[in-house]
Amino acid sequence: MKMLMIVFRESIVQHIHALLKEHQITSFSEIHNVEGQGETGPSVKSFFSPGANCMILTAVQEPAAARLIEAFTRFRETHGLHEHGNTFPLHVFALPCEKVV
Repeated sequence: MKMLMIVFRESIVQHIHALLKEHQITSFSEIHNVEGQGETGPSVKSFFSPGANCMILTAVQEPAAARLIEAFTRFRETHGLHEHGNTFPLHVFALPCEKVV
Protein backbone atom coordinates (compact mmCIF):
# COMPACT_ATOMS: atom_id res chain seq x y z
CA MET A 1 0.00 0.00 0.00
CA LYS A 2 1.13 3.61 -0.67
CA MET A 3 0.25 6.88 0.99
CA LEU A 4 0.05 9.58 -1.66
CA MET A 5 0.56 13.12 -0.45
CA ILE A 6 -0.76 15.49 -3.11
CA VAL A 7 0.20 19.14 -2.60
CA PHE A 8 -1.25 21.82 -4.88
CA ARG A 9 -2.53 25.39 -5.04
CA GLU A 10 -6.12 25.69 -3.84
CA SER A 11 -6.98 27.29 -7.20
CA ILE A 12 -6.86 23.85 -8.89
CA VAL A 13 -8.73 21.86 -6.23
CA GLN A 14 -11.63 21.06 -8.61
CA HIS A 15 -9.21 19.48 -11.11
CA ILE A 16 -7.63 17.37 -8.38
CA HIS A 17 -11.04 16.18 -7.17
CA ALA A 18 -11.98 15.28 -10.75
CA LEU A 19 -8.83 13.15 -11.13
CA LEU A 20 -9.49 11.37 -7.85
CA LYS A 21 -13.09 10.67 -8.88
CA GLU A 22 -12.01 9.47 -12.33
CA HIS A 23 -9.74 6.91 -10.64
CA GLN A 24 -12.39 5.84 -8.09
CA ILE A 25 -10.48 7.29 -5.14
CA THR A 26 -13.23 7.94 -2.59
CA SER A 27 -11.28 7.85 0.68
CA PHE A 28 -8.92 10.70 1.42
CA SER A 29 -8.16 13.46 3.89
CA GLU A 30 -8.00 17.04 2.68
CA ILE A 31 -6.23 19.90 4.44
CA HIS A 32 -6.73 23.51 3.29
CA ASN A 33 -4.60 26.61 3.87
CA VAL A 34 -1.32 24.70 3.91
CA GLU A 35 1.46 27.27 4.04
CA GLY A 36 5.08 26.75 3.10
CA GLN A 37 7.95 27.48 0.75
CA GLY A 38 9.19 25.37 -2.13
CA GLU A 39 10.18 25.36 -5.76
CA THR A 40 6.90 27.07 -6.70
CA GLY A 41 7.69 29.91 -4.28
CA PRO A 42 5.99 30.88 -1.04
CA SER A 43 2.52 29.55 -0.35
CA VAL A 44 0.87 31.89 2.09
CA LYS A 45 -2.70 33.07 1.95
CA SER A 46 -2.21 36.83 1.90
CA PHE A 47 -2.81 39.84 -0.31
CA PHE A 48 0.67 39.55 -1.87
CA SER A 49 0.74 35.78 -2.44
CA PRO A 50 -0.88 33.65 -5.16
CA GLY A 51 -2.66 31.58 -2.52
CA ALA A 52 -2.23 28.84 -0.02
CA ASN A 53 -1.73 25.22 -0.86
CA CYS A 54 -4.06 22.34 -0.23
CA MET A 55 -2.91 18.84 0.67
CA ILE A 56 -4.69 15.55 0.12
CA LEU A 57 -3.57 12.30 1.74
CA THR A 58 -4.89 9.03 0.37
CA ALA A 59 -3.86 5.44 1.15
CA VAL A 60 -4.22 3.23 -1.93
CA GLN A 61 -3.05 -0.15 -3.15
CA GLU A 62 0.12 -0.16 -5.28
CA PRO A 63 -1.59 -0.60 -8.72
CA ALA A 64 -4.01 2.26 -8.00
CA ALA A 65 -1.14 4.43 -6.76
CA ALA A 66 0.80 3.86 -9.99
CA ARG A 67 -2.25 4.75 -12.13
CA LEU A 68 -2.95 7.86 -10.10
CA ILE A 69 0.68 9.02 -10.22
CA GLU A 70 0.62 8.58 -14.00
CA ALA A 71 -2.62 10.60 -14.22
CA PHE A 72 -1.16 13.44 -12.13
CA THR A 73 2.00 13.41 -14.27
CA ARG A 74 -0.11 13.72 -17.46
CA PHE A 75 -2.23 16.46 -15.87
CA ARG A 76 0.87 18.46 -14.94
CA GLU A 77 2.38 18.03 -18.42
CA THR A 78 -0.91 18.92 -20.14
CA HIS A 79 -1.29 22.12 -18.14
CA GLY A 80 2.31 23.14 -18.70
CA LEU A 81 5.27 22.78 -16.42
CA HIS A 82 5.24 26.51 -15.79
CA GLU A 83 2.50 28.84 -14.70
CA HIS A 84 3.26 32.56 -14.66
CA GLY A 85 7.00 31.88 -14.72
CA ASN A 86 6.89 29.40 -11.83
CA THR A 87 6.81 25.62 -11.76
CA PHE A 88 3.22 24.33 -11.97
CA PRO A 89 1.93 24.13 -8.37
CA LEU A 90 1.31 20.37 -8.12
CA HIS A 91 3.50 17.80 -6.39
CA VAL A 92 2.79 14.18 -5.52
CA PHE A 93 4.83 12.19 -3.01
CA ALA A 94 4.51 8.42 -2.43
CA LEU A 95 5.28 6.94 0.98
CA PRO A 96 5.13 3.33 2.13
CA CYS A 97 1.94 2.78 4.10
CA GLU A 98 0.80 0.03 6.42
CA LYS A 99 -2.62 -0.03 8.09
CA VAL A 100 -2.07 -1.00 11.72
CA VAL A 101 -5.47 -0.47 13.33
